[in-house]
Amino acid sequence: MILGEYFQNGRWYDTPPPRIDSTDVGFRQGVTAVERLRTYHGQPFQTDRHLRRWWDTVEVLGIASLPSKDSFTALVDELIERNRATIDVHGDVGITWLATPGSEQGSPTCILQIQSLDHQRHQRWARSGQPLVITDVTQPPPTSWSRQIKTRCRLHYYLADQQAKRRQPDAAGVLLDGDGSITETSTCNLAILSQGTLCSPPKDRILHGVTQAVVECIAGDLGIGWTLAPITPQQLRDADEVLLMGTDAGVWFAGEVDGRQKTCDHDSVYSRIKAEFDRRVMPAD
Repeated sequence: MILGEYFQNGRWYDTPPPRIDSTDVGFRQGVTAVERLRTYHGQPFQTDRHLRRWWDTVEVLGIASLPSKDSFTALVDELIERNRATIDVHGDVGITWLATPGSEQGSPTCILQIQSLDHQRHQRWARSGQPLVITDVTQPPPTSWSRQIKTRCRLHYYLADQQAKRRQPDAAGVLLDGDGSITETSTCNLAILSQGTLCSPPKDRILHGVTQAVVECIAGDLGIGWTLAPITPQQLRDADEVLLMGTDAGVWFAGEVDGRQKTCDHDSVYSRIKAEFDRRVMPAD
């Protein structure tokens, strides 16, 4: 659900909803540099990291004539302030910004907007976990495009989630790599806990998650080891805990993997990391 005022191509609007023309290369070929962040307690989370990741995608796609990096930071802040009353009513929101090359002869399309978040669902996942289903959908190879590029060409994620939801409506689909190891879901990175150490897929196999980067720092501060290595589907099923990390829901865990139940009590690694994450996103006094 889109809420409040939004920015498109140099102007602010409150109606109608933002649109991409059917002649836009972003629609015709999916050439869209997109980034999503959220607010915690009304403040944007890790804007600089999100902006760096988005700008890397913009440069790879060759989308020119956009506002400067400093301008984007100011636009995010202005977007929040213009919608402050809405945020006060609805709670924290997601923020999406995107850019496309525009039509073949036109200027680029650039949009910033806010959306509501499903707070009840996210709280349920934090308490009871989200089901995961390991699918047979494989990520496009890095020779097609780098997995660090965040675009709307996400058919593989859609197909994985459709496959997962046929088994369980609230489940997320886990995608595979070309060697059969697991990678990520459509909305989150993951890490498994085995013998007291967390492990996540190598960085070149996944989108560099902003929330995961924060969680890795938290784990280090708590003295919890973290390694990078390919993870087999069986290792995911057998893991003591499966940590999930993504923009909308923050930090949560897998309540089951392919029907195999998992729990995280108050002494779990997940609970320790979640408590510290929640503390760090609290506004400063």
